[in-house]
Amino acid sequence: MNIFKAWYRNTLVPRIVFIPFWLSWLVLSLVQLVRLVVKPSRPENKPSTLCIEAGIKGWESIEFKELYASACEYLNIEQVHKIEVTPDEDYFFQIKKALDITQPTHYLYDPRTGSQHGIKGLWQSFNIAVLLCYRKITPIVLLTDLAVRTWRVQSAVVTAKTGAVVIFMSPRKIYPIFSHRRLVGPSLMPLSMNTMKFLDSLPKASTNTPSQAIFTGSLYEPRTSILQEIQAGLEQRGFTLEIKGRELGSARISDVDYWVRLKNADLVVTTANQMEQSGTDWTWIPHFLYRYLEVISCGTLLVAPEVPGIHRFFAPNEHFVSFSSVQEAIEAIEYYLINQEKREEIAKDGKHRAKALVEARSFWLSIDVALGKESLT
Repeated sequence: MNIFKAWYRNTLVPRIVFIPFWLSWLVLSLVQLVRLVVKPSRPENKPSTLCIEAGIKGWESIEFKELYASACEYLNIEQVHKIEVTPDEDYFFQIKKALDITQPTHYLYDPRTGSQHGIKGLWQSFNIAVLLCYRKITPIVLLTDLAVRTWRVQSAVVTAKTGAVVIFMSPRKIYPIFSHRRLVGPSLMPLSMNTMKFLDSLPKASTNTPSQAIFTGSLYEPRTSILQEIQAGLEQRGFTLEIKGRELGSARISDVDYWVRLKNADLVVTTANQMEQSGTDWTWIPHFLYRYLEVISCGTLLVAPEVPGIHRFFAPNEHFVSFSSVQEAIEAIEYYLINQEKREEIAKDGKHRAKALVEARSFWLSIDVALGKESLT
């Protein structure tokens, strides 16, 4: 019975979401045929324009601010448009109105923006897919939490015929539960060059207090338990891990305060766990959090798990310090808190690598490679 339950939970349920994908693929194939008859193709020489959607709260986050800023650097500010989705109007109507005004060639869709009710969210994504397909607008999907089935199926529906899905996990690890292979991942955070310059200009405060490690970010299981184990183990050795976490949905600190916190830390610890909650699957696969690039870009030593695909960007124990267990984390943190010179050496090398990745526009270039002939540039 336990074997059957495991098969049902880990094999059958994750693949049930393939059904909406194939239905979308068939409908969008018909839409493409209709478009050939009644709607002229987009001029080949038309410059790319990108629309990025997010809710009001979304645009207040560092994530979307950097997404917009880095897009403007990759294209130019006239070619990038923000869509601020409000709860006061119908989601689909707001998107259609924005597309009428901006006439984009590409549209960045985030399944977190629309309805969070499974059936309604799926219906919205299906309508978005038809609208984009008919107007020959290439979708780019930002799928930050691939383990959430409803978001995964919405992403697959929108990109059933064309476009790409940006993920923060190794595609090879999750191919069995995703409906197509146009995946960009594991992806870096879309950090802008302007923010990198700002981080360079931030002074690092000097203190006479003993070195300590910090964690900053959202708290959820199993992350909270892992951090508490590391904290307890360090306390037994006379060291401190300060957990500056926030519960999901609680207020964030200001962007400047956040960057100052990372910049002035002696050492930052993070986990790469996915959240365990209802409606998720394959949560055992670690993902490439934004924290990796954020901390390393600040010139601060990061102690974090070695996630699949990270070697494309950072080398463990050269640009950051990796661990695979609580005990390894405790020992690594202790060692680098004691050895300041070694700590600063790795942090410096990591910062140089992060700066090179941001200046190379790695986030957007990887998307363009996946899009091929439908690329932004």
